[in-house]
Amino acid sequence: MTTLVFGQTSAQTAQQHLNSAIQSEGNIRNGVIAAKNAVNQLTKEIVVIGNPNAVLFNNKMFEQVNTVQNNVDDTDYFVNEAKNVSVMPFTTQAINNLTADLINLNDELIGLTYQIEEALGNNNNNATLNYLSQVSNVLNAQDNKAVEVINAIQSLKQTIKLYNVCIQTVDYQGNPVNGSDLHGFWAQNLVTGEYIYPTNQDGNCFENLPAGTYRFDSYNGYWSGTSSTDVTLSENLENANGIIVVNLVYWSE
Repeated sequence: MTTLVFGQTSAQTAQQHLNSAIQSEGNIRNGVIAAKNAVNQLTKEIVVIGNPNAVLFNNKMFEQVNTVQNNVDDTDYFVNEAKNVSVMPFTTQAINNLTADLINLNDELIGLTYQIEEALGNNNNNATLNYLSQVSNVLNAQDNKAVEVINAIQSLKQTIKLYNVCIQTVDYQGNPVNGSDLHGFWAQNLVTGEYIYPTNQDGNCFENLPAGTYRFDSYNGYWSGTSSTDVTLSENLENANGIIVVNLVYWSE
């Protein structure tokens, strides 16, 4: 079978942008861990040590606020960039709504941080501990929301993913067949009915196929032909080069 190395396509670039958006949300989740550690530390300082460090806690909370703001901006940017280059059109609205929720949670975190600062200034430890419990709830909500964003992006990645498929002719034992008098190959999208034809010079590969189920077949030669086969495109079928190899069983009289 012809070895084919596909150049970088706009579809691949869109996937890379979405991967960057997922990484941004991962940064938010890591920030949640650091912020929750700060909550635990201040709780220990109040209950056990008796010497709460309000300045350190304040700094850690606003570090999380900045982490969320910066990474939400990055997420929205990368998702929009993916939209601009994607061959498959899509809307960013659902993801933008989720990232807006993260910013709203930031506002809650800022408000609670100021309340904790005031309570500590008044030596009101009971109020501070109550606010810290609320901070933990907000941080958990941020983590859950970041997971929602990641899941939405992962789903979007599958929706817009395009596949590269190459045909290989094999004998009845699965051994590759070199050379034939076949008159070429074709594919048909079994949902839309559209016929698709090879895009490479050797005439055996189909680039940038949208997700779906396809029938792959050949045009018979003078003395030969192949079986047809139906394939539902999936990442699980891709080889190390990102290509799905479809075997058609070759026969010859």
